[in-house]
Amino acid sequence: MIRALVVVALLATAAPAETVIELPKTKATLTLADGWTRTPPPRADRAIVEIYKHDKGALLVVTRADVPNPDAWVAEKKQAYVDQVEKGIKASVPGYKRIAKKLVDANGVPALDLEAKREGGAIVVVRVLLFRTYALSLAIEVPKGGDVATARALVKTFAPPKEPAPGETATTPKKT
Repeated sequence: MIRALVVVALLATAAPAETVIELPKTKATLTLADGWTRTPPPRADRAIVEIYKHDKGALLVVTRADVPNPDAWVAEKKQAYVDQVEKGIKASVPGYKRIAKKLVDANGVPALDLEAKREGGAIVVVRVLLFRTYALSLAIEVPKGGDVATARALVKTFAPPKEPAPGETATTPKKT
């Protein structure tokens, strides 16, 4: 019995703690594991919402642009629209070489997931949430040789909460 309790206690302490970060002026949240430290955004740059640095060298930045994104919500125009969004990202990343690009649904919001190599070998993992009246983006720069899989998993947590199905509330389970 005591041995089982010790094993349970060790397993509980071995799991990394996660913190859900609620972002201002949006429903979107971000889930960070241990190792991330908040850095205050520069006051002069109003587009930057949050900055975090990881103790292994990765840098995470959340930005907001108050721009309408109606074409992101129209099936026939969506791909051309995200191609233009990528073009803007490419212009801001020195030596941009795309590794992956995918248009996804982030709990009801169109989102663009990108991964690219930048000058110097660092990998940049990006998700852009294309809300109807603004865009919220998360970019994580992983140093050359760093753990890109962790950045990919973290980017997937960057989304608004899932809306309950009709007839459900956030506390009532889905009927099967």
